[in-house]
Amino acid sequence: MTNRTIRSTVLGSAAAAALLATVLAPTAGATERPTTERPAAARTTLTFTVDDCEGCEVQLVNARSTLDADVVHVWESQAKEVRDGKVVFRVPTRRTWGMSTTVVAPWEGHTGYVTTVAWRYAGEGVGDTVTLEEAVTKRKASACWEGVRSSEVTVPLVVEKVRVRGVRKEVDGSIAFVPTTQSWLPPMRRVVEGVLGSQDVNICR
Repeated sequence: MTNRTIRSTVLGSAAAAALLATVLAPTAGATERPTTERPAAARTTLTFTVDDCEGCEVQLVNARSTLDADVVHVWESQAKEVRDGKVVFRVPTRRTWGMSTTVVAPWEGHTGYVTTVAWRYAGEGVGDTVTLEEAVTKRKASACWEGVRSSEVTVPLVVEKVRVRGVRKEVDGSIAFVPTTQSWLPPMRRVVEGVLGSQDVNICR
């Protein structure tokens, strides 16, 4: 570990009723009408692999605004701890579109924000690799993942200890990013030495 930091017809006679019953009786081999119940929503098993971050708390958030931007719909997962180098979520697949991910590490001081995963740094294209040495030089990043349609996906994360400016003084903080640049959504946000911090939900477009 590097020390850098959501609607009758009534028939008039018995004969008519009998005729109607004959017409409406199901024939042999007839199939039943399909159910009108909606199928279960598609879900994705999302696994993050994280080295050197046992006990780190990871949470997923999805925040999207309406077309007129007056209402923001927010969904969030339960927070889960990294165990044995990984953390697993099973979420509605549609929630991965515009998803952001936060990480709280055991070593963090009073930073005044929540460390947020950078899915893409400015200047990087989808599939580009990013090292820690490169990440700490970055000034803009996206907290918004474009998401997936598959039922299973594994995403490696890098979480490292770094020194950051806290509420009152310099403290231990974290830098969190994906080492392989992912498909992303706007907006791009300002970061300080690669560290993406959030004081509110990230509204993705």
